[in-house]
Amino acid sequence: MNADQLRAFVAIARMGTVGRAAEALGRTQPSISTRLSDLESIWSTRLFHRKARGMTLTPEGERLLPMALSALASLDELDRAAGTPLAGGTTLRVGAGDALGRGLLPAALKKVLVRFPGVDVRIVEGAGGRLLETLQRGEIDVALVTGRPDGSMAGSLEVRLLLESEVKVLIPDSIRPRGKISVGLGWLAGERLVTLNSSSSFRRLLEDRFKAAGIPFHPAVEVGSFSLVRRYVAAGLGVAPVPAVAFLPDRPAVGILDRALRDFPRIPYYSAVRSGVPIPPPATTLLTTLMER
Repeated sequence: MNADQLRAFVAIARMGTVGRAAEALGRTQPSISTRLSDLESIWSTRLFHRKARGMTLTPEGERLLPMALSALASLDELDRAAGTPLAGGTTLRVGAGDALGRGLLPAALKKVLVRFPGVDVRIVEGAGGRLLETLQRGEIDVALVTGRPDGSMAGSLEVRLLLESEVKVLIPDSIRPRGKISVGLGWLAGERLVTLNSSSSFRRLLEDRFKAAGIPFHPAVEVGSFSLVRRYVAAGLGVAPVPAVAFLPDRPAVGILDRALRDFPRIPYYSAVRSGVPIPPPATTLLTTLMER
């Protein structure tokens, strides 16, 4: 006995004829007839009365039909459980750093909820390394991180480039770099720096770039989010290199200028999911929406 034979049995019982059962299952009539014949042979039981106008269940068929339905329901539930992440399809769990979490992620989630209005959203914030560890444990469905994960995670994660962002420098009105449409690392070296704390992936990229240029990296102010970075710049406490994507689609803040940072590579942002584990449909829509921005 197999699931296809049970489905043929149930479909004939519901539809009343082999022809209609075959149509409902997307199979040929001979294949459905063969499956029913094989099942009756295995069980040594006639399941239907064959009549000119259709087929009706025998008493044995009526007795076995509820058990066949129950068995198929259990198989379907097993298939769903095997292909569904731990949170199921009603909750979307996303790990994201501050840059994407400020503007792009909320805008993308708004579009996701139009298509999946009943889904609950859970956002986990943190540095990229911690988010990837959280993803590996199955506690989130997708992680959005700065920089590509290291090789130790290559086998367990599927990683895709999501977008790239230029780097800008937020400058208080009081400084006003006259005539400059961009500034370089050398100019930054002469100013007080406002940066994220040392756990930030973007902060580490800054440190590496300063080191490669032979310029000391000495933050004057360290804070925990890009919102605070901008607030402290507006207060005149220093200048701040930031990924432009962190402030899209915001309007320029009062009291702040922004300039492009010369000779600085664009910052890559990646999406990561667990290898071999299907993600829920809302997560698929989220990633598509972010890539189409």
